[in-house]
This record gives sequence, C-alpha cells and structure tokens, in this order.
Amino acid sequence: MYLEAEQEPDEDFCFAVLGGQHRTIDSVGEAYLKLNLTKDRMQGSIFWFLDGGVADESAFDALKASDMVSAEAIWRKVVASDEVALWNFSGFQNLSNLLLNNAFRTAEVNLKLLESGILLKLKFLESDHWKKLVELSTDETFTITKEELQKNFLKTVVDQATKREVSGEYFLAILSKIPFSAKLEYLKTFTHKPVEKIEKSIEEAKKKRKEIPGSAASTGKSLYTSVISLLGLLKAILGPTDLKFSNLSDKIAEEVLQCGIDYFKYFRDSDIDPGKETMDCLKKAKSVAVGNMMIQRCNENIENLEEWIDDKPNRDRQKEVAKDLEMIKNLIDEYDGRSQTVSNAKEFLNKARPHILNIKVALGSTDELYIGLSTRIASDVQSMLVSEINVIQEQIAHYNDHLRKITAIQLLKQRVDDAWEISSALSNMDLRNDFRIHFNSNRQHLSSLRDQLSKVNVSSGSSSSPSGSSGSSGCYIATMAYGDYNHPQVMELRSYRDEVLSRSNLGRWFIRTYYRYSPRLVKNLKNKEFLNTCIRFLLNQLIKVIKR
Repeated sequence: MYLEAEQEPDEDFCFAVLGGQHRTIDSVGEAYLKLNLTKDRMQGSIFWFLDGGVADESAFDALKASDMVSAEAIWRKVVASDEVALWNFSGFQNLSNLLLNNAFRTAEVNLKLLESGILLKLKFLESDHWKKLVELSTDETFTITKEELQKNFLKTVVDQATKREVSGEYFLAILSKIPFSAKLEYLKTFTHKPVEKIEKSIEEAKKKRKEIPGSAASTGKSLYTSVISLLGLLKAILGPTDLKFSNLSDKIAEEVLQCGIDYFKYFRDSDIDPGKETMDCLKKAKSVAVGNMMIQRCNENIENLEEWIDDKPNRDRQKEVAKDLEMIKNLIDEYDGRSQTVSNAKEFLNKARPHILNIKVALGSTDELYIGLSTRIASDVQSMLVSEINVIQEQIAHYNDHLRKITAIQLLKQRVDDAWEISSALSNMDLRNDFRIHFNSNRQHLSSLRDQLSKVNVSSGSSSSPSGSSGSSGCYIATMAYGDYNHPQVMELRSYRDEVLSRSNLGRWFIRTYYRYSPRLVKNLKNKEFLNTCIRFLLNQLIKVIKR
C-alpha cells in the first residue's frame, strides 16, 4: 500500500545495515505469496526478529541507525545468563538471526559466527518458549512439534551453507556437542558421507600397505589420524552399541593392526628395529576396536610383541654368534650323513668345539640356546661312539674264527680307548640335566667295557691281569658252547667266577688254570657241535647247582 501511494513506511524494520532491499510491486507481491500459507509463515518466522521488550527496541533502534555493533552488544547482555526465560527468549532468537546474517555476509562463510548463531537458535527452540514464536507467526489451528521446528531450521541453514562449500563434517562436529531434541534423528542424515569417507580411507590404506610394506606402519597411523575424528562423531550420533558404528570401528582396527603386523614382518630380520612403530599401530588399533574378537586379536598381538621386545638383548647376543650358529648347523648336517664311527665323532667334536666356545663367551654358560647346542653336539658325538662300538661287539659275538675274533677285540679295545677319551671331553661340556643322566649311564657302561678289555690279552685271548684273574674277561669255553659272550648262562658263570671263586686261593688257582688251558681247548673243540652240546648240558647242570 505504501508503494502504491508512493510513500515510505512510517517504521521500516528491514534494517539496511543487514543488506539493502530494493522493493517493487512485483517483489513485494512475490514475498506476500510466499507467506500466504501458515506453514510458510512459520518457516520464515524462524529467521525473523521478535519484539519482546525494552532491550529489543533498543537493539532495533541501533540497527535502524546502522549500528550493528551496539545491537549485538545489547543482545549479548540479554543472553549472558545462558538460560532461556520469558524475559529474554527473544534475545536468543534475535542475536541468533544477527549472527547468522553476518556469517553469510562475505563470500567465505564465517564458521565461528555460524556456530554461535546455530547454538543460540537451538537453545531457544529447545526451550518451552518456542511456542511463543508459533503463536505470533500462525493461528491456533496450526500445529508443529519442537523437533520439526528444529529440523526445519537446520535444513535451511545447512542448505545455504552447503551451497557455500561448508562440509557436512563441520555440522557433524558442532551439532554433536549441542543437546537438542531432534539431534539423533537429524544427524543420522549426515552419517552416510563420513561412513563413505572412512571406508574409502580404509581401502586406500590397504592398497598402499600391500604395495609398500616397508611404510606400512606410517600408513596405519595415517589412516588412524584421518578417520578418528569422524569415528568419534559417528559414535556420538549413532551410539557405541550401534551395529554400523561397531562394524566400521573394527574395520579400522583390523587395517591399522594389519599395517603394524606387515611392518613388523618386513623389518623383523633386518637391522631396523620395528618394535616401537609396530606397537604404536597395535595400540591405536586396540583403541578403536569394539568387537570382542577384534579386541582379543589386538591383545594377543600386543602380548607377543612385548615378549619379542623384551627378548631383544637375547637377539642381540645371538647376532654376535650368527656365524658360529651357521657353522654348527652346517656341521650337524654334514656329519649326520656320514658313517657313525669313533673317528668321525672325534673329528665332528673338534670342529664344533671352537664355535661352541665362542657362543658360550657371547651368551653365557647358562644361556638356553648355548646349552641346547652343546647338548645336541654331545648327543650326536655319543651316538657315533656307541654305534661303532656296538657294531664291533656284534661282530665279535658272531665270529667263529679265533684269529678274526682276536683282531676284532684289538680293534674294539682301540675304539673304546678313543671313545673314552672323547667321552671325557664331553663330560666337561655344559649339558642339559636330563641328557647328562643318560650320558653318565652310557659313560659308566663304556668304563665297564674298557675295564673288561684292559684285562684281556689280545695276543692270545687269555687274561693278562697281574693277579692272573680274569676280571670281567670272557669265559672262553662257555662262550664257545653258547655262542654269545653275553648269553645269560655265560653271564651267570662270570658272576660266579667274580663273586665266589676269586675270593679264595683255591678259586683263584682254578681261574688261572682255566684261562691257561681253555683257549687251546676252544681252538680244538670250536667246530665239534656234538661236544659243544654235551658241554652246554654239563654247564647247565653246573649253573643249576650254582643257583641253588
């Protein structure tokens, strides 16, 4: 009506300082049509100034005078209590509109003013006084909820800001800190973009990790840094028990964890210590893991890595003896394929001993690796000794020719003496307790055999002990009759000789006489099977008497 009368309004509340308006009949008509419907007036009034009291009138006067600073100062005093009440609710509405207007005045949106404007508006719309705005803007037939009003406000602001390239993450960040009724439902509309961004970051990290495993740790930490804030926003919006949130968290944790694992594997056997960087990845993975299985996997890898880190001093010592370890391994492989003889045993021990001593000096005499290697070498050497001595003993037991048997006994005596010398060297080595028991038992048997052989006259096969006693040497006639030096009946006769006959003068005379003539009898009777059968019969009867 003023335009048609070509007059200015008596009071103009358009406030040119906020942005001049060029009014025409058409533009005013268009605006009127936009406010014709009640719901449209309600939507528009969210951004209108409210005249709620003296403070508002003073602020409006300042705006009419283009004094925006004074208007803002007036309303800031009104809202300083931070509580929305009947006397100041219009101050929250009006200051919010002023700040939102100023936020969009320049080409680049002022994000600080935008945030403040949104905060003030949501405080007002969250209070019970939002209904006053509805009453002033509509009639009693119009109905709307607090949540709908809040969402309408946010939609308008976000749409305008998005056109000016303000990101959705910005609104997620600020709105997640503000309590308001429509928060959860509204913010869920923002989640798809952060989810897409996080999933894309995971795929990029996975690809880079596989292509460059040497930089996997930095890849994992970069992934963590790039998504942690978004993940926090999703947690605030969806809640920690939301399935989408927990699945996404575990995907991040899995990739960061795998980055740490791949980095560790890549540098584990190199001069670069991957412990610290790997542990950083593992702990970051655990910090975002939600599912029990993912948390357990993180814990297991952290525990294993802690053990590996704690074992660093031992690994460093092992590096010092790496060449010696390699030489011992090669020696074990080499002599494992050779003949099991006393000479090979001696040669193997002499070659391995310098390397074992180097390892002992580097690792210490109580080190498990050193003791294990020392025991392994001793075990292999002893096995060679026992193997050849057993073979020779078996040959002696099966030889019928006296000369061959004497030659074999000579060889046995030589091998046993050599074995005893080698065994003495082994006894001074550091060995595991369980093996030492076995070693001492074999050494005792070797000592007994050595003692027996020392009393055998290998030139004639008779006893050569100073006393004329046979000691533990063979019972020639019995051995011939039974065909085995270790036959139970032969052993019974030897026992009787050593424990009974040798204890009396008459018995010792019998033993000397027996060993003087028995080799000759054996030589004459060795192929007489019938006579040997008769001798076995007589000896069996004699043994029965001895046992009784």
